[in-house]
Amino acid sequence: MFRSRRQEARVIRKTMRHRRLLWIVCGALAAALAQPAAAQEIGDATRETVSAWSTIWKGLDWPAYIIVAGSLLTIALIIEHFLAVRAETIAPAAQVKRCRQLIERRKFRECQDVVRKSSTFFARCMAAALRHARHGHAAMHAAATEKSAELSGQMFRKVEYLNILGNLGPLMGLLGTVYGMIIAFSDLGAGGGEASADAGELARGIALALVNTLLGLMLAIIGLGFFGWCRNRVDALTIRATVQVLDLLEYFRPAQAESAAAPPPRVAPPARSAASTPGS
Repeated sequence: MFRSRRQEARVIRKTMRHRRLLWIVCGALAAALAQPAAAQEIGDATRETVSAWSTIWKGLDWPAYIIVAGSLLTIALIIEHFLAVRAETIAPAAQVKRCRQLIERRKFRECQDVVRKSSTFFARCMAAALRHARHGHAAMHAAATEKSAELSGQMFRKVEYLNILGNLGPLMGLLGTVYGMIIAFSDLGAGGGEASADAGELARGIALALVNTLLGLMLAIIGLGFFGWCRNRVDALTIRATVQVLDLLEYFRPAQAESAAAPPPRVAPPARSAASTPGS
């Protein structure tokens, strides 16, 4: 009886070993079969990427070179805008706070020295206003407003180049498309009736046309998108700086104007004496 149990245990152990070996062999076969398929998929994806880039590269011609140059100029303008138009370069909070402290302490000379040494939007508007301090608050207000309009106009004109490049992008792409189609059909007509040669030349011309269209649309999307964003950014920052300048100029408003604008104080009528009442 014990022998039969031992034999059964041995058979069970052998069966488990055989199953493990079978699973290991099946896993190895599956990995071996999946590896070529994965390698083939990676190779196909790589070939598709290489073929796409090679198609774009072969489709480049003189219209595409102009579009690429415009794209590089657009990127340069965007980077320059990010560096030049910031809150730190338009109206630094520390500079505004310092000017407010000096004006509240009636240290106008020191405030004028602070803004004269700086080239920020806020400092230049404030310096223009302080130069007209002897002419009164109205002259200072007008000088600051005119300087703000001048500086913001310069910023808007620089941002306008993004709008120009963005609008020229589709037109240059259309020019490249027409140029590519002309080449395609001219080569097709000069092919001599050979189907393989005609198909190859036609494909080259169509690729040239589509590549120029793609590059033109990319330039338009980048240029016009950042044009709207940069314009709104310039508008918001310059308006905030101008409001801060005009707020500081309120300290220079004459006190006579405030007293004249205020309503006259009410004076209580004199009290009657008891002797002047009737019937006394």
